Amino acid sequence: MADKVKLGNVWLSVCSGCELSIADIHEAIVDVLGLADFEFMPVLMDVKYDEWTDVDVAIVTGGIRNDENRELALKVREKAKVVIAYGTCAAYGGVFGLGNLHTVDDLTQEAYVNSESTYNDEGIIPSEGVPHLESRVRPLTDVIDVDLVLPGCPPRSDLVAQIVMALLKGEELPEIPTTNLCEVCPREKPPEGMAMDKIIRQFELGEPDPELCLVPQGLVCMGPATISICGAECPSIGIKCQGCYGPTFNVVDQGAKMISAIGSDFGVEHDKTVDPEEVAIELDDIVGTFYTYTLPAALVPAKVKKEGK
Repeated sequence: MADKVKLGNVWLSVCSGCELSIADIHEAIVDVLGLADFEFMPVLMDVKYDEWTDVDVAIVTGGIRNDENRELALKVREKAKVVIAYGTCAAYGGVFGLGNLHTVDDLTQEAYVNSESTYNDEGIIPSEGVPHLESRVRPLTDVIDVDLVLPGCPPRSDLVAQIVMALLKGEELPEIPTTNLCEVCPREKPPEGMAMDKIIRQFELGEPDPELCLVPQGLVCMGPATISICGAECPSIGIKCQGCYGPTFNVVDQGAKMISAIGSDFGVEHDKTVDPEEVAIELDDIVGTFYTYTLPAALVPAKVKKEGK
């Protein structure tokens, strides 16, 4: 019997949802373990960092938030022949990337001093024996070269199983969709166009029209700027897309793409009676809406403070 393929998994700045999605491939895990062994996987195995062995394939989840994340990313690149940036946090920084709207001092003060649930009268900030926070969150792909990017929060388990099995067998990888989500969404686009006359939040809509596109119903659906790997699961059941798979691979900035789409949907480009500033007010939280998962990978990946402000 041929030697089994050696797998490794490393989690960085992540919630462990991606690790659960690996376990969620159900009976396919039997096929995987028939061809491969996990040499290290912190969520399941107690293997110290200095005990890591070389592996054929490393699945890395999470972005880079602190110096330990960076050190582990560099180490796994040395240990692995193939590195997969697994999940949206590894690919684009993820939800943790919204921390880039604040300085490290702001974040630590809020967490350890100002929070209502914190009892820390002396205002002590942990500093010894803990990883040092970097100035901002970065995607894994900013720190090391990777061989495959598989976004998702978390990635689809069925696609995960197909990709892992193809890698283990040395077969061609399954095709990953390259279109935006709107192109596969089953909802009907109105023949008169996609104009929106209002912006509302999901709970304000109530029961959406079961067939009509969510955009003319008033929801800021991220479909125009999001890759269609999920198959439009959320819009199919009446929930707007949040953009959790990130942009299509030919889009540099997911938020900028969506801002362009919103401008078009509102008619800002052509209707001079539409005030762009009023549209911005209605959107309320532009960064939180358009860059929920991808701020660290944006053209402007963090809030920039002007001198003196």
